[in-house]
Amino acid sequence: MSKHIKTGGVGKSPAIEKMNQLNEISSRVQAASMLEKKAFEAQNEKAMQELLKRKQIIEEFHICFTR
Repeated sequence: MSKHIKTGGVGKSPAIEKMNQLNEISSRVQAASMLEKKAFEAQNEKAMQELLKRKQIIEEFHICFTR
């Protein structure tokens, strides 16, 4: 037990660097998917409201588009 072991922390570990890069990529992908979800979710809700409004107008004024 009298032997000393040198553990130097000089430089960066390639394994740790690779894990950090994967975490960065993963967080970017997650951020992009969240933005995409929020953007399309709002458009879908707005589009559904517009369709409902148009259907109400069609029923109210008895409009028929078939001939």
